[in-house]
Amino acid sequence: MSVRFKIATLVLSLCAMISTSAIASTHHKTPPWGKGPFQVLLEVNQNKHPVWAITINNLRTMEKVVGMNTAHAEVIAWGPGIKFLLKNSPYAHDIQSLSMYGIEFAACHQTMKAMHIKKSQLAKGVTVVPGAIAEIITRHHQGWTEIKE
Repeated sequence: MSVRFKIATLVLSLCAMISTSAIASTHHKTPPWGKGPFQVLLEVNQNKHPVWAITINNLRTMEKVVGMNTAHAEVIAWGPGIKFLLKNSPYAHDIQSLSMYGIEFAACHQTMKAMHIKKSQLAKGVTVVPGAIAEIITRHHQGWTEIKE
């Protein structure tokens, strides 16, 4: 083998290793939103289908894009928005399936009292917190990102 051939082979091997390393590093790159953990509180106080549809869609997107292994999400419903946490809600199935991914759905006890809603009327996967405002403030002080839907 000539010296030129050996050098050319060495150069090609180095180029192959460098490009393989570059490709591998792009697959393990930290996503633009960071690597987490993320804590997101979605606040819903409206009894409107489009608002709840957006909330459910945002949760499904977060679960697919960010991954629930790096994110913790909670939906807090109060006022008129609590209606969508009921067993007969068109979103009861979504609530149940999303709660299986660790997404929490919380109903405001103060709203439940005012609207005469019993815990037994809530969809499977919904918990009750003493008050929505207290929950929002607590999560805010814990560093959660709050999104008002």
